[in-house]
Amino acid sequence: MRRLPPALLAAALAACATVNPDPSGAAASLAAAETAFAAQSVREGLRAAFLAWLAPDAVLFRNGPVNGPASISARPDPPIVLDWRPAFVEVASSGDFGVSTGPWTITPRGDATAPPRHGQFFSVWTRPPGGEWRVRVDLGISHPGPALADAVLSAAVTPAFPGAAGEPVDAAEARFARLAAQEGDRAAYAAFASATIRLYREGHAPYLGRDAALASPAAGEGRTAWVLASQGASRAGDLAYAIGSYGPPGAATAGHYVRVWRREPTGWRVAADVTNALAAP
Repeated sequence: MRRLPPALLAAALAACATVNPDPSGAAASLAAAETAFAAQSVREGLRAAFLAWLAPDAVLFRNGPVNGPASISARPDPPIVLDWRPAFVEVASSGDFGVSTGPWTITPRGDATAPPRHGQFFSVWTRPPGGEWRVRVDLGISHPGPALADAVLSAAVTPAFPGAAGEPVDAAEARFARLAAQEGDRAAYAAFASATIRLYREGHAPYLGRDAALASPAAGEGRTAWVLASQGASRAGDLAYAIGSYGPPGAATAGHYVRVWRREPTGWRVAADVTNALAAP
C-alpha cells in the first residue's frame, strides 16, 4: 500500500493544528494524501498521478461522468503541468470518507513563461478499513485569475452529535429537487444550504458561505430539474455525496452535479455543490 511521506504528513498535521482540532489525525491524513497526489502530478505527470490515486470505481467528468481509471488509461499524458493544493478538508467522524478542495493551476509543460490557467478542484475521498485514501469522485471549475491561492488550510472532522441517525441522503436529495421544481432554486438552497456551504460554478470564484451562495446566480428564481443518479456516504452517516444530472424541467440534460451533504443538528444540509455543464453540441 502507498504510504505518505513523513514530511507531508507532518506538514499537514501542523497546518490542521493551527486551524481546527483534529485529535484522530484523520483530516490531516487526507490533507497529506491530497498534497502527495498533487506532488506526484507535478513530478511525474497527470496520467501517472491519477492512475496511482484514483479508486477503481472513481468517477471523473469528461462531458459527463465516466470511469476515471479507464478514461485516464485510454489517453496519453497531456503536455501540461497540473498543480494544486488543498485549502479545505473535511473528514467524516468515522474516518472513512472525506472531501478536499482548493486552487489548481495549469501551465504548458516545458514553457515556464506561459501564463497559468486557474480554477478549483473538488474531490470526494474514501478509505476502507486498514486501507489508504483514494479519490472516489473528482471534478472542478475554471475561473479567471487565482482564487484562494493564499487561503490557510482549514481541516476538520465532521462534528458528531446524539441522534445523528435519520433519513437517508437520497430522501434529502428528493426534497431538495422537489422544492427546486416547485418554488425555484433559490427556495431549495435557502432551505437546505449549510451556513458554511461551498458553491462552485464554472467561470466564477467559489461562493463561500450561505449568504454568498444565496446571492449567487446559481440560487436564482429559475427552476431546475435535479435528477439523482448515485450516492455514497460515510459509515457514520454524517457526510455523503450525491451525483446526478440537471437541466430545465422537461428539457434535455444540461450537465451533471456533485452535491455533498453534511448531517447537522437540523438535519441534512448542503455542504458543497458543484456543477459540470455539458459541452455545446
